[in-house]
Amino acid sequence: MSPVRLESKKQPLIVDIRQRCSNFDLGKEVVDGMRCPPRSLPSLLLWDDQGLDYFDQFSQRSAYYPFHGEIEILRKYGSSIGSSIPSNGVLLELGCGSIRKTKLLLSGLRTQNRPVHYFALDVSRESLETSLGEMKREFEGCHSITVTGLLGTYDDCITWLSGVKLMQECRSVTIMFLGNSFGNMDSHEDASLFLARFRTACLRSHLACRFIISTDVCQNDTKILAAYDIREPALQNFLLNALESANLAFDRQVFNPADWTTATWLDSRKRTLHCYVTAKNDLSASLPVSDNEVEKVSIRKGERVQVITSGKWGKEAMRRISTQAGFQIQDHWEDDDGDYCKRSVPSYRRDN
Repeated sequence: MSPVRLESKKQPLIVDIRQRCSNFDLGKEVVDGMRCPPRSLPSLLLWDDQGLDYFDQFSQRSAYYPFHGEIEILRKYGSSIGSSIPSNGVLLELGCGSIRKTKLLLSGLRTQNRPVHYFALDVSRESLETSLGEMKREFEGCHSITVTGLLGTYDDCITWLSGVKLMQECRSVTIMFLGNSFGNMDSHEDASLFLARFRTACLRSHLACRFIISTDVCQNDTKILAAYDIREPALQNFLLNALESANLAFDRQVFNPADWTTATWLDSRKRTLHCYVTAKNDLSASLPVSDNEVEKVSIRKGERVQVITSGKWGKEAMRRISTQAGFQIQDHWEDDDGDYCKRSVPSYRRDN
């Protein structure tokens, strides 16, 4: 299906790239994850407008070093990071939750007078309108930076990239992951496959492909657990909001957030933090599997349901992930504490 253009004179252009014929069914994903232990909910449930607000509140805490480390890197090395982005190319940001980070990078490109067409992908139209409206005001009158929103998921974006016909002068796409979203992949293998899928999509459109990836490399367990302090109401609300989002996906109340609490666990060996919602009592959930049929699932008191993971992957792990996907790490920037870094990761193979 062709993308739908959503624009007005007062708002930046937003292109609806959602695939109407997509086989993705969020309700089905919830059912599949809840059928049997170890149970999980799709992390996509976290990122509705309410969830974004909760996460923004949570990430502003002084103990949440990923946010502050990234701001430090962008302020200190923004010019160098901007220089790694080819001129007259496309800068595609996967998620536009924290516009202040993006503005730091684009401001550097404006100072360098480097032409770039910036695309912001997000699943929330409201978030896109808010963020890009602010971006439009910030860069009004700047002819070297063009701003466009893409409404859809990562899968929608891959499909769009596979068949996109960008401006003739655009020969490259730089895909940017701000925040630690890349570390939210379930495993190194999933992360590598994710990179490879975007690379293949770019190759189909004859575009050179590179990533700018932010990664949490903190090896201090105490610091990590303080950053993700489960006693923080904003973090609790963020995780419990996944249950409310699941109810919206089913268009009925399947989960009562009051029946659940939250928990975290740091796997020190695999360098991954796991975030859960945990049943306060024995529960029974009636999961809709069709318009007229439900599947009852029994959940024991204390049973954990994984909502999201956050990888704390070091240099060697990122090298393996990148190489397996057909990329290589070219540049590296990190904060003063060495807990957070950005990497420029260009593709090193051009398939025929």
